[in-house]
Amino acid sequence: MKILDKIKIIKNYWPVSKFYFSSLLKKNQPLFGLFFQVTNKCNAKCLMCFNWKKINKTNNELSLNEIRKFTKTMGPIPNLTIGGGEPFLRDDLSEICRIFHKNNGVRKISIPTNCLSTNKIIDSTKKILESCQITLKIVLSLDGTREIHDYIRGVKGTFDKLLETYKELDQLRKEYSHLQLNINTTISNKNEDNIPKIIDFVDKNFNIQFHTLELIRGYYNQKNVQAPSLNKYQKLIKYILKSKNIDNNIYHKVIYSYYHKITTDILKEKKQLIPCRVSSFMPVIDAMGNVYHCELLPAIGNLKKSNCDFSKIWQSDKAKKQRKDIYNKKCYCTHYCYQIQNILMSPIHFLKAIMRKSFLE
Repeated sequence: MKILDKIKIIKNYWPVSKFYFSSLLKKNQPLFGLFFQVTNKCNAKCLMCFNWKKINKTNNELSLNEIRKFTKTMGPIPNLTIGGGEPFLRDDLSEICRIFHKNNGVRKISIPTNCLSTNKIIDSTKKILESCQITLKIVLSLDGTREIHDYIRGVKGTFDKLLETYKELDQLRKEYSHLQLNINTTISNKNEDNIPKIIDFVDKNFNIQFHTLELIRGYYNQKNVQAPSLNKYQKLIKYILKSKNIDNNIYHKVIYSYYHKITTDILKEKKQLIPCRVSSFMPVIDAMGNVYHCELLPAIGNLKKSNCDFSKIWQSDKAKKQRKDIYNKKCYCTHYCYQIQNILMSPIHFLKAIMRKSFLE
């Protein structure tokens, strides 16, 4: 890689690194982002769902007033990722986005979807784009070619609904320049042999910003699905990095390829190999108000039981103890959303990423 490319990469990813280092100088460290699971309601039956024990248990979900109340105790949040369940099944989704934009100054919102509710997705997307001056990224889930995708998602016709939803969103993108489209593929033993075909299909049929391929994670039902073997995963990486949506962007390819390298090393050694700093800056809140440092760790509090005061939970002794445990490497994972940011917040690993001679090194 040329020196000029390395300089451009540093410039491209500097905002994340700058946020981390500048935050260390502040007494009350700000948040870089938030993962908010707005509902447990879902119309799919995905084999690899990490949230499968809570799916469609919606009796005690946070109300709009409770969301409005807790957001006022959080301070600025530049990045918001909304999850579920299926986020677009929440009828007040656009209002939730508007609340975060107003109360927390959110500038970027990312929403994954199984694409089954095309009309709801288009309607909510329009409302969000018209009410918030933000960058909105809709992430379409694609886990295989037609039969495999429908099997993994547990609903016949899901593949065709994805194509329909993409077509509608692609049209909408012509009207709203601040709408971005991505595709996410979760790698498991159910689609590991289909990955090259998925990559080829996406490259030929979709105009997107990025195609993320990440390992299955969390507490999925192991009776139904498993992670691919380490040997299989290592063989797949070379196909993943040849994707047009990755290969054409040197900025993404450098960090993304390093993510797959560090993931491989973590799976081999079964321990934390990169400092998990982002867990202190990007909390998770589930639909019932439980607050987490990470979806893989126990909750540190509940908003409903704390008068919707997020800061009280985040600065609690329980939270501080868990952050100390994370710092002392008492946990490890390959969580894509966190590990990408961890690379950017670690000078050593960031330099390793841009200094490698080969993307497969």
